[in-house]
Amino acid sequence: MNERQLKFLFFVLCAAFIANLLGYAFIVPILPSWKTQFALNNTQATALVSLWAVPLFLLGPMTGRVVDRFGAMPIIFISLVLLTITSLLYLVAVQEKYGSGFYLLAIARLLHGLAGASIMTAGFSLASELWPLKFGETSGQLIGIAVIGGLLGPVIGGITFAYSPTLAFLTLAAVPALVSPLAFISMRTVKHHQSKAGPTSTISIMAFIKEPMLFRIGMLVVLATLATGALEAGVPLLLQEALGLGSASIGLILLGLILFQGLGGWFWGVKVDQKGPIRYMIWGWILVSISLLVCGFVIWFVTGNQSVWIVVGVLAIFQFAIAATQVPMLPMIDTATNQLFGSGSAGLAFGAFGTAWAAGTILGPLAIGPMLDLTNSWALTVSALTIPMVIGLWITIANKEMLTTCYQDEMNARLGDE
Repeated sequence: MNERQLKFLFFVLCAAFIANLLGYAFIVPILPSWKTQFALNNTQATALVSLWAVPLFLLGPMTGRVVDRFGAMPIIFISLVLLTITSLLYLVAVQEKYGSGFYLLAIARLLHGLAGASIMTAGFSLASELWPLKFGETSGQLIGIAVIGGLLGPVIGGITFAYSPTLAFLTLAAVPALVSPLAFISMRTVKHHQSKAGPTSTISIMAFIKEPMLFRIGMLVVLATLATGALEAGVPLLLQEALGLGSASIGLILLGLILFQGLGGWFWGVKVDQKGPIRYMIWGWILVSISLLVCGFVIWFVTGNQSVWIVVGVLAIFQFAIAATQVPMLPMIDTATNQLFGSGSAGLAFGAFGTAWAAGTILGPLAIGPMLDLTNSWALTVSALTIPMVIGLWITIANKEMLTTCYQDEMNARLGDE
């Protein structure tokens, strides 16, 4: 495959990732309107957001098996078509032509999450195949690009919905609809060998739990995403309740924090390809632990405008550093799976990775709320998140030699095949 074809395929993957994350964040500014229209309580309203991650948690390995069986790009194409259809289901639900639209909204959200899970699994699987020696950089770039969708989603959703709900969901449907022809064309460019289906017939998902190395990697993924999930839910409340900021200021700060995480994904991905993932994982765990402790200290002892700027700066460091604990997990899963089971099971591996990722995303918001209720202190609540970070650091250091050997042996084998 020549360089021009690879660049086109990378562009298609970036576009698919943007379309996916755009839909995830799109409904956030619309929730208050839905809450009023459908007379929802707070639990029902927030459940519509978290439902997106449920298919990734429950069906990640299944989507991986499908990817390994039929190839990544056909699954991406079908998922983009499904994203288009589910976007139109939102519109049908809002119009309430078939009774109460809440249950249709829930169904649409679940289907949206299923399509999104398939795109993430297939995209990383294809990237590991096309760029085996630069997978750290490529996966970091894909995560950074996906952040753009997460940034644009609330903005586009809020503006278009304020003008017209019809315009909003037609716009949401148009994005994956425009990307899907590119994915269809790419199906002819990417050649998936029939041998890729072989290993998955003998590999059980339980292998990812029983195999010590893969289980440890999965635990690290859960711990890292638990922290980001907790702060995703908690930071807006922290900025409002503890620091007294308004909604406009909160929105701008969140925009900046997400950008820092996207930049971190690209930066750490490049570093992983240069010198391996383990050293940067260790630095990531150390930096996020320190930043959370400093953040809690500032909230406790510093007052006034000065505390706002210090907290925001420390949270920016956290967002940049947390990417060092997450992005290296992708090449680690890729190399560990290839070494243990052979080629052809990347889809299943990244499906299992998606399940661990979703588990942390779901657990994070569930952890920070009770902790805040228990302590009634933002300083203690934020500081308590250091505990899973220290556990992640301990797991990484305790298994440093095993993880390093696995990664280096697999990369040396790939260099020999070049």
